[in-house]
Amino acid sequence: MYVTYSLDDSGTGHVFKRNRLILKEKSQFQSIEIAELDILGKVLVLDNIIQLSSLDCDRYHEAFAHIPVSNKERCERFLVLGGGDGILAKELLKYKDAIVDMVDIDDRVCQLSKIYLSDLNDNSFENQRLNLQNRCALDFCNDAALKKVKYDVIFADITDPHPNSPSKSLLSDQAILLYKQLLKDDGIIVTQTDNVQIAPRHASEVKKTFGRHFSMVGDYGIVALTLSSVFSFVYASNSIIIQQRPLQVKTNWLNKDRFNLCLNILKTH
Repeated sequence: MYVTYSLDDSGTGHVFKRNRLILKEKSQFQSIEIAELDILGKVLVLDNIIQLSSLDCDRYHEAFAHIPVSNKERCERFLVLGGGDGILAKELLKYKDAIVDMVDIDDRVCQLSKIYLSDLNDNSFENQRLNLQNRCALDFCNDAALKKVKYDVIFADITDPHPNSPSKSLLSDQAILLYKQLLKDDGIIVTQTDNVQIAPRHASEVKKTFGRHFSMVGDYGIVALTLSSVFSFVYASNSIIIQQRPLQVKTNWLNKDRFNLCLNILKTH
């Protein structure tokens, strides 16, 4: 059967043939679907928006993780806000001895991803260097600030902050100031900022917010069928402008040429 999935909260969507519905349920926070679609393969869908697919899993998560981390000489600790599918954590756990703190409010997403997405997350939930917390991200960050925990890179792998989204408060000025306390002096914060053609305001608003608190703000992007064309990431730092650097770990999709494309693709849109 053919199914229409949303791309934003204003009625824009795309249609895929669904070959198999693996599960569909509603958690305390959102609706959750895992299915197999024609072309995309296995997908995770939250509130009717496709979050990831087998087809584009590597290009999204490898670009998200390794482009900023390649600009750091050494990383000891990462913070992932959201990321309950465990795939970004998988990429970050490639860095030897690095600790990953992951905070996703929806424990059901994590439970289901552990069971049904293990082929995509490489069983990252079983890794002893992953510290999973199913709680409010801002509460976790407040506690971490009191403990003076510091991170090399903070990733906001959160759902699009639509009005009814559980992540709507995570990119406010107040939240950014809190994250800033948790970053090392040479730290970087990076967030996904949606499709630049369908929701251009999201990236521009995040840039403005980051710009009020950091001296260096930039972006990069990918092209993915799952996300219906050009998808963006925005980062901020007080000491680093992301440039093309050698990759420090093994990747399936990201290479030198694609790294360069990611850094420049948003200039054409």
